Formats: sequence, C-alpha cells, structure tokens
Amino acid sequence: MKLINIPLGVVMNKITKKFNPLLLTALFATSAVLSISQANAFERGGHRGAGGFNNIDASQDGQLSLDELTTPQMSKAERRFNQKDGDDDGLISLEEFQQTRNGTITDLSDIANEIVQCVADIKAETSNDDIMVPTPDKFISPTEKFSATDTSEDGFISLEELQEKVIEKVAASFLMMDQNADNLISEDEYNAAKTIKNATKSTTRQCIEELSSEDII
Repeated sequence: MKLINIPLGVVMNKITKKFNPLLLTALFATSAVLSISQANAFERGGHRGAGGFNNIDASQDGQLSLDELTTPQMSKAERRFNQKDGDDDGLISLEEFQQTRNGTITDLSDIANEIVQCVADIKAETSNDDIMVPTPDKFISPTEKFSATDTSEDGFISLEELQEKVIEKVAASFLMMDQNADNLISEDEYNAAKTIKNATKSTTRQCIEELSSEDII
C-alpha cells in the first residue's frame, strides 16, 4: 500500500483552519459513535486494535508523532476498503458502503437530538466530566457520510478518498490530544484522551441502544 505522505505542519495547518476547538472536541468524542455498526471507526480501532500506546509508539521514545498515529490507521483503512469492495472493482458504491456484517448501517439522524440530550442527562446525573456531549450534526445519515467522503462527487469512494478522510480524522484527534501543543502525544495525554473516548463511547452507545429499543416498542 502506498501511504499518503503529508508533512505534519501542512496537516496541522489544514485541520486548525477547518475546525475550531469546540468542533474538534466534538469530532474526537463522537466520530466513533455515529452508530453501533460504525463503532469500528478510528477512535475505537486505533487505540485498541493497534495494541495500545507502546505498540503505536514505533520509535519507542515514549511519545507519539502524527505519523505513528496515522500509519496503523492507513493500513486499517485499506483492509476496511477491501472488505467493503464486494465486486473488487477498486471503488465502493453507496450500496457497498452501507453494508455491514449484520445488515446495513443504522441511520441515527432522526434521533440525533434525542441522543445528544440523553448523553447530556447521563453526564449531569453521574457528574462524569470525562463524558463529552456530542452535537446533533455528528449523527449524520449514511448517505451524508458517504457524500462527505466522496470528494470527487462521482458516486463512488476510492481508496485515496477514504485515506484522505482517515488523515483528516487522525489529525483532528491528534490536535485534540496534544494538550501542550508540542506536536507529540505523551502517554499521559494519550491515556487522558482514551479515558474520555471510552466514557463518551459507552454513554453514547447506551443512549443509542435505549432509544432504538423505544422505537421498536
């Protein structure tokens, strides 16, 4: 696989211009919880699937660079792409994009406001400051998510387009984790972000399951 090589400064400038701090917080906290079936996105797979801080720290210097955080996610993106590309034509259609092992991606856009309120209520009830309350626009429909990745607007997602989206998400998460702005992630920063990610993911999933059950009833 040919990885996209983008200098750290270029990526950070692009991400900083595109997102303000509040939007970055929301992106980091919720990009992995758009739906139960989408829970294998970066924040979930990147930390657990890659084996934790020490495994990601390829240089073993006790700090994570943007490249170290990005590389395993690029490899994962290629695996996910090949899994989605059912007809092996090198492109992912909307139909292929929506397919999961258990059916199709769940559309949560209709209950986005309810999910946000549920997470906010649990955060208030538990006084858990590690829970980050998402914004409704983070629960976009599968069609909208597909369109956001299909930057060429040709009705298909290429591997390059998927990798560009991965780079964007990783860079945004990197910027959020890098609390002292030294362009490196310490283990303490990594663990603090992981605690927030876990608390937010668990709470959001709980809300999704509760609200989905109510819809069925």
